[in-house]
Amino acid sequence: MNRIFTTILVLTVSLSCTTDKQDKDLLARADSTTVGEVTHVQTAPAQSKTFVAQIISNGKVLAAQEIPLSFQSQGIITHIAVKNGVSVKAGQLIASMHNDAQKLALREAQLQLEESRVEVSDQLITQGGKRGDTASVSKEVYAYIKLRSGYNRALLAVQKAQLELSKTFLYCPVAGTVANLTVSNYSSSPSDKPLCTLLNRKEMLIRCPILETELAAVLVGQSGQVEPIGRPGRVYKAKVLDINPVVSSQGLVDVTIQVLKPDAMLLSGMNVRVMIEKSFPGQLVVPKQAVVERSGRKVIFTYKDGLAKWHYVTTGRENDRNVTITEGLEAGEEVILSGHLNLGHDAKVEKTEVKREKVDE
Repeated sequence: MNRIFTTILVLTVSLSCTTDKQDKDLLARADSTTVGEVTHVQTAPAQSKTFVAQIISNGKVLAAQEIPLSFQSQGIITHIAVKNGVSVKAGQLIASMHNDAQKLALREAQLQLEESRVEVSDQLITQGGKRGDTASVSKEVYAYIKLRSGYNRALLAVQKAQLELSKTFLYCPVAGTVANLTVSNYSSSPSDKPLCTLLNRKEMLIRCPILETELAAVLVGQSGQVEPIGRPGRVYKAKVLDINPVVSSQGLVDVTIQVLKPDAMLLSGMNVRVMIEKSFPGQLVVPKQAVVERSGRKVIFTYKDGLAKWHYVTTGRENDRNVTITEGLEAGEEVILSGHLNLGHDAKVEKTEVKREKVDE
């Protein structure tokens, strides 16, 4: 029994000594790469500030209004007044069709209406009234005269002819930008697709999916950014407009993003990268390049009196530039951003002054 206890005690002490020796050996090996050398490094202070976490997704741009425009009847297009990309006003002519038959039908209906008016005047005299004076007979008698003379039918025929003529013209219902116009003069009006599409580009939206596990971090009105994949570096400010209250079979939720100040370069159908942002105040924040891994653990080196100091740290939230530190570092410490891949504890370092761009939170 004593022999077994002695064996367990020896193994425990040996394991403890081995673990301590591994950590010391790790530091020693790192130190050995820098003995007698001075490494030039860049630094930045660890800051306690508001951290902006980001949910990243991809989506497509679409105009808030996309109105398909088509003629209400079939025919030969004789005039197209606009081109793709042209801004138009409400009521502006888009195109017109050959309409000689419609004009003739309207003229014929107008002649019939004039004839019925003559008949109305004759009937007024017959019914004891005065020619052309509809007030000279009672309302009941005048209604009978209009029906007997065919005036009501003639008036309806004029209205129908005017409607048929109006169908040969296509006007803008609202202001917008013309898109998807593919027909030309003297071609038939398309029956299987719109003549063109009218876009309201003053308000541009993006629909993008997010994981249902990320839904708790997204709220209507939350700020974000949009970056076209084809134009990297061009960033638009945005906000969450609405959240579809349905989770798909793939575990995704559709979110609609509104671009706050769209310009002419943001086109409907563009593929974009969406970053939805949420702020967390009072976080200890460092640039992501300050964190390195040693033996599966995260490490940050700090600069102090010409020496590099080794810190095991625990990280929290991160975005594309910064990361939060929850344990192992204090605000104000100078963290090393470069030249730290082979550094060891208490290695000699020298700060290099560089011009750093302002980092977004």
